[in-house]
Amino acid sequence: MFRLSPLVAVSFALLCFSCEKAEETLEKPKEAQASEKAEPKPAPKPPAEPVFWSELKLHEAIREKNPGYSGNGQFQIDESGQVLGVALDNCGMTDLTVFEGMALRALYLQGCPVPDVKPLAGMPMVELYLENTVVKDLSPLKGMTELRKLYLSGTMVEDLSPLEGLAITELNLVNTPVTDLSALKGMPLSMLWLTDTPVRDISPLSASPLVSLTLHRTPVTDLSPLAKTNLQRLHIGDTDVTDLSPLGGLRLTRLVFDPADIKNGIEAVKKIPTLREVGTKFEDGANDLKPPAVFWGGGEKPASSQRPGARQPGPRLPGPRIENLPPSAKPAPKPAESEGEKAEPEAEKAKAAPADGGE
Repeated sequence: MFRLSPLVAVSFALLCFSCEKAEETLEKPKEAQASEKAEPKPAPKPPAEPVFWSELKLHEAIREKNPGYSGNGQFQIDESGQVLGVALDNCGMTDLTVFEGMALRALYLQGCPVPDVKPLAGMPMVELYLENTVVKDLSPLKGMTELRKLYLSGTMVEDLSPLEGLAITELNLVNTPVTDLSALKGMPLSMLWLTDTPVRDISPLSASPLVSLTLHRTPVTDLSPLAKTNLQRLHIGDTDVTDLSPLGGLRLTRLVFDPADIKNGIEAVKKIPTLREVGTKFEDGANDLKPPAVFWGGGEKPASSQRPGARQPGPRLPGPRIENLPPSAKPAPKPAESEGEKAEPEAEKAKAAPADGGE
């Protein structure tokens, strides 16, 4: 009698079993096969409930991420416990991850050694103050459509391209390595500070609704891009500008410049009917602004360039400058100041840099 070897027998048995399974699969309805293949979908996770923040809880959270935190932060928290504004000037902040998931509208970080602003990406930020931080990269600000005020004085920011298309109205670039303003083309800027920057070309500003511009100690020489703007206050002291004729058609109220350097356009400037203040300096402790008649000669010099009772620049407080917040979170407005009493933003917002005459 013929006998199969054990190995052949096992192989034959496996082959038969496979054939039987194949027949069973063919006989099953397609719906059954599909149900076997389909895996049950996991139930969606419920949305995380927002944290109800208190000042104490926020101080603790900041200190946990920032051991060097001074504890002097100031906050605006609405009735639902959501943080809207944070002021941490010179408070030792380095890590902003504590703010991830928040919807901050205003953040003040002047003098903090913050290296980057990645945790702020996507926030509905309206005001952001990064003066004298170590921030270099602005790419996390890309797409911040609500951003209106950005202060970068004393930083190493050089590339402004992430700001392209934003609706910023106030931009402070004092003492930064910025050279190219092309990203600002068409931006609705009303106030711009460029003191001590290597900027030469201001042509991208020609379509902006500028009211105040400071070009103090820049290599700018050509003012023609300003000829069709609404500019009212201009500081071109310590520049290489020699021609003021592009300013002839403007409604300037203040002009700071170096008369000895001007070769053309002096007469055009003298005819500006709106001009109220002219000088060669507009910095902390060195304001020599005079009425045009006095500056050009022939007028009576006022007893003092400081109006009696004028308010001196004081420490910056976060609340009064935060705009576009819900009414419940807004502080009460201050009484309106007169033009002569209005403090120069450079003195308040960038104490490391002198106050310039753009504003």
